[in-house]
Amino acid sequence: MQTLNIYVAHPYDGHEENKKKVEEFIKLLIKKNIFHKPNFISPIHNYGYLYNNMEYEKGIDLCLNLLNECDILLIPKFKKIKMSKGCLIELGYAKHKGMEIIHWEDVMSINESN
Repeated sequence: MQTLNIYVAHPYDGHEENKKKVEEFIKLLIKKNIFHKPNFISPIHNYGYLYNNMEYEKGIDLCLNLLNECDILLIPKFKKIKMSKGCLIELGYAKHKGMEIIHWEDVMSINESN
C-alpha cells in the first residue's frame, strides 16, 4: 500500500505557539497509529518562516500546492478556524477538489489501535 499524504492544517498568523500545537498533534497522531503509512505535511512547518517575508497570496498558493498533493485534509472544526483566512481557503479548496476532510477533534477521540 502506498503512503498516505495527510495535510495538517491549523491557524498560524505567525505565532510560534500555533506551530507547537501542530507538533503536539502530529506526535499524538503517530502515537495513536491511526493512519497506515502516513506522511504528515504541515504547511506551517514547510513555509511558516516565510509568513512575514512574502505577500499573503503567494504564501497561500504555496500551501495550496502542497494540499493539492495530499489525500486527506486534517483540520480543526469550523468554530476554531472561522477567523483563519488560510484555513478557510484550504478547507474550501479541499471541498472543491473532493478531498477527504477529517477534523482534529474527531481524530483525538479515537482510541489507540494497538
